[in-house]
Amino acid sequence: MIVPCAPAERIPEVHGTSFANQAVNLPAALQGKAAGILVIGFSRGSREAVTGWATKIAADYRTSTVVAYYELPIVAGVPGFVRGMVLRSIKSSTPERAQHRVVPVTNDEAGWKAITHFNQPDDAYLLVVDDRGNVVWQTQGQPTDAAYAALKQQVESLKTRMVP
Repeated sequence: MIVPCAPAERIPEVHGTSFANQAVNLPAALQGKAAGILVIGFSRGSREAVTGWATKIAADYRTSTVVAYYELPIVAGVPGFVRGMVLRSIKSSTPERAQHRVVPVTNDEAGWKAITHFNQPDDAYLLVVDDRGNVVWQTQGQPTDAAYAALKQQVESLKTRMVP
């Protein structure tokens, strides 16, 4: 399902730390990039879809210097007394080579739900954003060839607009 984006929808700010212990600030980390791809999960049930999307995206953009992508597990709504256990579980299922791209989001769950047009807790939510964090395309659910082709088309379109 591809969702039309309203003009100037901007992602909430994230000041987090990746599983590789690197500070990540969004949308600031997107400056100088043609595009950002954000794969967002709100529940344990979304992990399979998030992983499926991340595998496809990594195959094409893992080494890109102009496209950034991040997995953002939204854990803001997880009670504090179990959050550490949830984060350890997510990290243990994340390959080491991908841990720098996984940034748990611990605040502004409502902002992320609004920007993704959240309606299914176990879906993966995908956003393609420009270098300022403005959403230019989005979809949700399991990865499909058609949805991935549409994602790539949006990313390639942003790459062609990038000024060298």
